[in-house]
Amino acid sequence: MTATTERVNKKASGRQPPSRDRGGMTNLGQSTLTPYLFSSPAIIAVTAILAFPVLYGIWQSLYRPEVLGAPAQFVGLQNYIDTFTDPDFGNALYRTMVFAGGSIIVSTVLGLFFAFALYRASHRLRVLRSITIAPYLISSVAAAVMFRILFNGQFGLVNVALGSIGIEGPVWFADRTWAMAVVIFTQVWTDLPLTVLLLLGGLMTVDRSYLDAALVDGATGFRRAIHVTIPLLTPQLLITIIWMSYSTVTGLGIVLPLTGGGPQGATNTLAMEMYITAFQELNFHEGLAIATFVIVLNALLTLLYIRVGRRFEVEA
Repeated sequence: MTATTERVNKKASGRQPPSRDRGGMTNLGQSTLTPYLFSSPAIIAVTAILAFPVLYGIWQSLYRPEVLGAPAQFVGLQNYIDTFTDPDFGNALYRTMVFAGGSIIVSTVLGLFFAFALYRASHRLRVLRSITIAPYLISSVAAAVMFRILFNGQFGLVNVALGSIGIEGPVWFADRTWAMAVVIFTQVWTDLPLTVLLLLGGLMTVDRSYLDAALVDGATGFRRAIHVTIPLLTPQLLITIIWMSYSTVTGLGIVLPLTGGGPQGATNTLAMEMYITAFQELNFHEGLAIATFVIVLNALLTLLYIRVGRRFEVEA
């Protein structure tokens, strides 16, 4: 009688009690803490590996030796004050925003274009999806050297091609505007494959019923892309923009071998300014102050992107 009553109560509650082992304890596999228990060693190890250099760099940015090679002395925020009051830092911050903004805009537009093209490619042309990743396999330094040769003002292939149609090519790396344009173009070329693949993956997850409903309502082609597909791609666009922003704000592999920050500081980004301060002027602690500012800037930009992206996110 008691057993029957217990079964009825279980059915009425609609919930099954947690299974217990012979010792009366809840099975480990059914505990909500199980995933965290098994992943905690990896989480702790990764956190320690990533956090220690950052925290140590922030701590060292509060010190500065009076003479190179002498013991460092605590100076508080003096390195940050000297950095922020340096005119070169302001110029580097402005150039970084131009570099990052231009790269993000161009890469996003081209990424959407190529993602739509590859999505609609016929079966025989789908091999292009795998070929798309090829430029990303080339190191940024190698790509920068390649584009430095292509845009050489005297014998570069770009100027040779322009000369063949009667256009005199500029001296790319001697002009402030053209130099920044080449840097942005090179950065976009190296990062575009990953952008395309991220957006292409998002396109392949879009429910066809939304597109069919838009087609029934009379929206075709460009209108469907603008009003239906792209809003559904907001999460992938957000990831792409965050990744591109991080790549350009912290990236040194393109600017250093391509222009070295020139001409006359026209392409001198924060990463380049950090390199010059730490390794050319041998002011390592002030360089760490710039690195700390870059970390904070990336965090603030990421929060800004997420906040803006949530306003345009559409529930699929």
